[in-house]
Amino acid sequence: MMATVQGEDPYFFFTWNVTYGTISPLGVPQQGILINGQFPGPNINSTSNNNLVINVFNNLDEPFLLHWY
Repeated sequence: MMATVQGEDPYFFFTWNVTYGTISPLGVPQQGILINGQFPGPNINSTSNNNLVINVFNNLDEPFLLHWY
């Protein structure tokens, strides 16, 4: 008996809405950039070979640069 096993790297999908909002990281209210209403933005837990598809909607009145590390 022979069995064929096929595997594929998993895909994870995210939608991020980038907006302005009031944050107080140092205890003083100030305007900040939020992702889905959160500051700091959401964590993504992933392992090697996972495929991430992140749709980013920039609702700011300026360009938005995202840094990954």
